[in-house]
Amino acid sequence: HEHDKSIVSTSSKFEGEVNISMVEAWIQRLIMEDGANLYRYKGVIAVKGKDEKFVFQGVGMMFSGNFQGSWKPGEKRESRFVFIGKDLDVAFLKEGFEACRVVNELRFAVGSTVEANIGTWEQGVVIKQWDDGNAYRIQLYSDNKHCWAPLDINAYVRPVRGG
Repeated sequence: HEHDKSIVSTSSKFEGEVNISMVEAWIQRLIMEDGANLYRYKGVIAVKGKDEKFVFQGVGMMFSGNFQGSWKPGEKRESRFVFIGKDLDVAFLKEGFEACRVVNELRFAVGSTVEANIGTWEQGVVIKQWDDGNAYRIQLYSDNKHCWAPLDINAYVRPVRGG
């Protein structure tokens, strides 16, 4: 019998952690754009700011994923996936996955005064980095409430203007 050359499988693995917000956006985009061509996919991901492994799997547009099982002390925190599908852009999949990797230090240290976007810009103080998968946890000066910045970009958190 003859194999269908358009069916491909690919995998990627790296030692390191990912930003869960970026992974969720990447997977959502894959499902929306390529869902019909994704026959099977699965992975285990080390999420920055979480002690549990994020395990996901899917068939086509049916995705499921959750945190289960903790990383053992001394265990390498690796992130990996496998995709099987039709006419998959292997380079695109690998580059997209790598782009979710946390490689840079965050811009604002704990104790830094910043402006957080909560619909309007509010001043507050960074009280934690990598809180439950979010880049920052910020306590607002106006009411002492907490908010989170999922990514370390100016759309969510920025230096104080004129300060």
